[in-house]
Amino acid sequence: MSTVDLTSPGNPTGLSRWPAVAVAASELRFNRSQHIASVIVAFLGSVLGTILIESEAMLQRQSSGGGFYVHPYVPLLLGVLGFIFVAVATFVAVIVTANTFGIVMAGRAQRTALLRLLGATAKTLRRSVAIEGAVVGVIGSFLGVLAGVAIAAIVSGALIATGVFLPLSMSFMPWPIVFPLVIGILSTTVAAWIGTHSIVSVSAVAALGSIQEPGLEQVRANARARRHLTTGSVIVGLLMLIGGVAIGAASPFGLFLAVPGGALSFLGFVSGASSFLPVVLSAVGRLVGRSPAGRLAAANAMRYPARSSRSTIGLVIGITLVTMFGVAGQTYTDVAAQANAALPPAARDSVSPFLSLVLGVIALLVGFSLLIAAVGLVNSLSLSVIQRRREIGLLRALGLSKRQVRAMIFVESLQLTVTGTVCGIVLGTIYGWAGALTALTSDHHIGHYFWFSFPAWLFVGIVVSAIVLCVVASLIPARRATGIAPVHAAAMD
Repeated sequence: MSTVDLTSPGNPTGLSRWPAVAVAASELRFNRSQHIASVIVAFLGSVLGTILIESEAMLQRQSSGGGFYVHPYVPLLLGVLGFIFVAVATFVAVIVTANTFGIVMAGRAQRTALLRLLGATAKTLRRSVAIEGAVVGVIGSFLGVLAGVAIAAIVSGALIATGVFLPLSMSFMPWPIVFPLVIGILSTTVAAWIGTHSIVSVSAVAALGSIQEPGLEQVRANARARRHLTTGSVIVGLLMLIGGVAIGAASPFGLFLAVPGGALSFLGFVSGASSFLPVVLSAVGRLVGRSPAGRLAAANAMRYPARSSRSTIGLVIGITLVTMFGVAGQTYTDVAAQANAALPPAARDSVSPFLSLVLGVIALLVGFSLLIAAVGLVNSLSLSVIQRRREIGLLRALGLSKRQVRAMIFVESLQLTVTGTVCGIVLGTIYGWAGALTALTSDHHIGHYFWFSFPAWLFVGIVVSAIVLCVVASLIPARRATGIAPVHAAAMD
């Protein structure tokens, strides 16, 4: 438990003149490790944005300097793709960071209640966490921009050395790299503010008792107020998505209805995750086996559904995005190949490399989103173990061995990974197929409906990544859990 000093030399009994800054400074000083994942997330987002900006600048410089001809549409395409995927990465980063701060705040619940008892208002405490988020965003985004510039310089040097680029002078600090820095800081600050909504419900009286995550019944009761909004978003979004596919039979402009419909329905799934993800997690836990570790892991998923859904939703988003673009790209490639079968060989040869290049760029950019989601999963599981140190110590005291504790943590990691992977693949396939149908069904292109194509490389990649992630995500939390002494855990607050 950290020491939070809210007093000032001139006011030893009351709150300092700047209480929000005092609380934020104390948390950043004594609990730096809880923000490592958020720094990494801000770092990855800034690296992505900086690399895209540097790539566009390099192409423009080589084209204007006579290095090679770049079609005017190429920088435009790169800019559009960059904007889309920076927006996607920022969305994933905000979700993951907000979930991380939500878990952090759940672990701070008793400290928060003590601060409320000392006179701190919910607004002051939320402001202090937003300050923490801003500091985390500054650190992560600044390091990300520096790393992106370094990567761009190394790649440029390699291309010059191999003769692909001419040795033209170029500035690797163009003014647009300010945008990744600003976006990273703002997104982390906003995510921190979103993740602190639970502070409002923490009363000063709660400092006198034990505080824990809300249980299933409380979550269901709290969710009743927003259930209609979530259900309405999903239904309206799916109707818009289906309508877009139907319009796509006549014109590709159906995308203007399908895209916002897909986004709206997906946001509905995300906001209602705590209603269905714990049930899926519990079912996956039961499939693992009836061992004590399996039963405990399945019970944990249902006992604290808010924590379980926060730990899983980032991975669901990442897998959904990867699958959506993979299925859409592979379906587009297969359908286009069939349509282009009547073209001359030279024309087919010119189309195929372009499609491969676009798919490669998409895979690289969306991969950043999946990496951000993976960081969120590892961090969520680690923080949940820290919050449950008393529970784990009690289990140890009741006879659970270190091996069984490690098995329990591994099963929980397996639950999160399998649930996130399965849900992401299902949602991503639906959205990717709908996008391909909307864009290609009209008479201007294919002229009929078609089945989706699921790329084998994507399935293998997702499965292998899920296995690696499952193992890695359980290592650090398992080490922490087995290091908890039963006697010490019983005395923890």
